[in-house]
Amino acid sequence: MSGTGIQDAIAAALTNVPGCLAVAYIDISAGVAVHMGTVSQLPPQVQEHLPAASASLFSHEDLALLDARISGAATIKTPRELIANTEATTHVFLRGQSYPGYGAVFVCSKDANFGYLLYKARAALAEIEAAFQ
Repeated sequence: MSGTGIQDAIAAALTNVPGCLAVAYIDISAGVAVHMGTVSQLPPQVQEHLPAASASLFSHEDLALLDARISGAATIKTPRELIANTEATTHVFLRGQSYPGYGAVFVCSKDANFGYLLYKARAALAEIEAAFQ
């Protein structure tokens, strides 16, 4: 993994994803950020909490079980994408395609165009994963 490459990919995501305030690439099983970037300095508590909160969402077993029951699937698969809207922000959680044990969270302004935000976040995750190799 190239540290500079992933830093550049995170910096590009902050610029290219509409309204992006923070990006974290997360080792889901460990609940830690491999790398994180923000447009402004976040308080340490937020930086520590973001990866752990994201990891628990990616491994949400109740949601996976519900989805398996609805679809009739024999195996339970954890969520690939989750979106959470709050009063101030939109959080987009994307599980990696190349590395499903990793995922990215994009914290964006709630005013960003949602469709474009999702499109750009997916493209940014592909670039982050390419840099992670």
